[in-house]
Amino acid sequence: MTATEGRPTAYPWRQLAPAAPAPRDADVLGRPAGLVSRGIASVLDAVVVILLVTVGWAVVAAARFLIHPARFTLPSPGAEALLFLGLGTLAAYLAVTWAVAGGSYGDRLLGLRVRDARGTRLDWPRCALRALLCTVFPLGLFWVPLSRDNRSVQDLLLRTSVVHDGPPLR
Repeated sequence: MTATEGRPTAYPWRQLAPAAPAPRDADVLGRPAGLVSRGIASVLDAVVVILLVTVGWAVVAAARFLIHPARFTLPSPGAEALLFLGLGTLAAYLAVTWAVAGGSYGDRLLGLRVRDARGTRLDWPRCALRALLCTVFPLGLFWVPLSRDNRSVQDLLLRTSVVHDGPPLR
């Protein structure tokens, strides 16, 4: 006996598994991301960049110790050098992650993706320019709630957008 004939089956383990329910976030897929999700992603990316710069500082300190252990002192870059290094790292991090993965670590954690007007991943030059604009003018993100399509100033200039791409990483 089979379940398709309307009768109970003799072997219940042969029944087909019920269809998986549609994800609750299915109605937001492909829709433009708002200020809150993009802001949280930016904060997560800032934490990643701070960790990268800190690890870089520790590597430099360890190398200095290994080269001259008797005359070792901790490196202490000035505020300007640290700011320049941090902003450069942020720009490089954003450009590489957008070009390679379609979104930064913060974007991927929140299920966001950066795309162009055709809906495809950005090319390297546009990623680099967008990363530079986002690094130099981060306040452009506050245009998102004023925009009809939830686009930042950088998105408007480069014809890009950030959309919900799927469930967040778990």
